[in-house]
Amino acid sequence: MFTPEQINTINAQLALTSDRTALMQADGRPVIVKRLEEPLKHWGYPVLNTLATVLRQPMLRAVPAPGGSAAQAIEVARLRSLAAAGVSVPEVLQVTPQWFAISFLGKTSIDQLLRQYPDKILSYWESGLQAILQLHRLGQNASQCFARNMIWHEGTVSFIDFEDDPIKSMPLASAQARDWLLYLHSTAYILNMDAQKIAQHFLHYLKQDGKDVQREVMSAARTFGWLRILPSERKPWGRDVISAQAAAQVLHLAAKEYKQRN
Repeated sequence: MFTPEQINTINAQLALTSDRTALMQADGRPVIVKRLEEPLKHWGYPVLNTLATVLRQPMLRAVPAPGGSAAQAIEVARLRSLAAAGVSVPEVLQVTPQWFAISFLGKTSIDQLLRQYPDKILSYWESGLQAILQLHRLGQNASQCFARNMIWHEGTVSFIDFEDDPIKSMPLASAQARDWLLYLHSTAYILNMDAQKIAQHFLHYLKQDGKDVQREVMSAARTFGWLRILPSERKPWGRDVISAQAAAQVLHLAAKEYKQRN
């Protein structure tokens, strides 16, 4: 808990910026302060839920991110429960009605490492896979399991960004399968490796997860593998298209190899 003086200092710093998330100082130590955002409305939720039902893919169900005080309450609760379970996440230091503060674990994400160090790209990518596997072995799941939300600090991968809670919308196995797919979607197009090799490494870690999680990922691979026919050139298609194409290609190959092994 912060002292009244520390809270006043943070309030004064917040008055000088319009940023929602800011790196600040509290008695000489860096902290991350996140203030409330406006409550959110997502008109596409019914569409996602219908699609999830039609395709029999519960992981596609909408995961509401309400914004405002509700989102803050979700994130604070999730950070505390994950920490209690042994997951590496920022420590909640202070909660107020307008903002909350968490410990600063560094600013280098797995996404940044993959882009900046091509000579170590496989090692860094696998560190993310290992972190997801360990998270699941603790009976937990992430929220938005993109590489940008996985922080590398002194050899440890920590998870951030918990403004929603997937298991309120789907079974735990589906939420955990979703973690694998979001991580693959956010990284496969960066790796600049043979897709078969990526699939083999991906399967190596996935097969150490629960059987129900494996089945969900392979079901998604069969459903979305056709997306591999999308263009693989970034121009003029953009990142969304090439990331979907790269992930689908890996999933298609992973599903074939998984079937052969089983």
